[in-house]
Amino acid sequence: MKPIDWAVNALLSEIEFSKALKSQPTTYPYFIHLYNPHVPWGGDYNRAVGVNLTGLELFDEVNAQVAEIHHQKRLEPPDRFDIAPPALDENKWQGYLNAEGYTMRTAIFFQAPTQPVELPAGFTLYHPSTDEYMAWYIKLAEEQGYAAADWFQPSLSLKENFSHVFQPYWLIRGEEQVGWVYAAHLGDFSRLFEVEIKQQFQRQGLGRLLMQAVIAEGYSQGTRHILLQTSDRLRPFYEKCGFHECTRNSIIRLK
Repeated sequence: MKPIDWAVNALLSEIEFSKALKSQPTTYPYFIHLYNPHVPWGGDYNRAVGVNLTGLELFDEVNAQVAEIHHQKRLEPPDRFDIAPPALDENKWQGYLNAEGYTMRTAIFFQAPTQPVELPAGFTLYHPSTDEYMAWYIKLAEEQGYAAADWFQPSLSLKENFSHVFQPYWLIRGEEQVGWVYAAHLGDFSRLFEVEIKQQFQRQGLGRLLMQAVIAEGYSQGTRHILLQTSDRLRPFYEKCGFHECTRNSIIRLK
């Protein structure tokens, strides 16, 4: 069986993430630009991914080109560059980027094979309808205080579209939601986003149970692996859940 190129899959999943928010990818010589005609914001909507940096001077060239794209399309200035895996050498880049007003962090991708898993009695992984999900999402935004933000209402249709690709799953105990995750089933693998357990239910082993449920869901969807992006801080948790590091990349952002 052909080895899996996790660097390629990591980039593909990042592009699919932004496409789910209605962004459109265009390939340039040293990067792929994601353009969202619906909103001017940066972040996940308008950004450069898969940036192939072979030297310090090339970052200035790419930065200028992306800034011109944003200017022409009346977007906010670029504030994030996702570098093509593997990760950059921080010893080589960090001083230069700091002087230019940027920071760099390393994003770590983990994967685990899917398999059938039987959840304990009383637990289910529930996939809500679009109406259920949007009502829940709006309520969550109100509780967390960002429903009144300028970007919130214009983003709702994009979030609904996102949920059709990165489908929401709720971990239910009895009739109570204890956590959630988004999963996009992308052929041979499923990409996870936003693995969360409600604060009052944390430290009860439910995070690991949620991961087991998603591994089983991926298996039922016909995917062979689960892929997610996290940090070294959460490495012990994901390794206990059966995940292993598969690739890294660097993310450069304005300070």
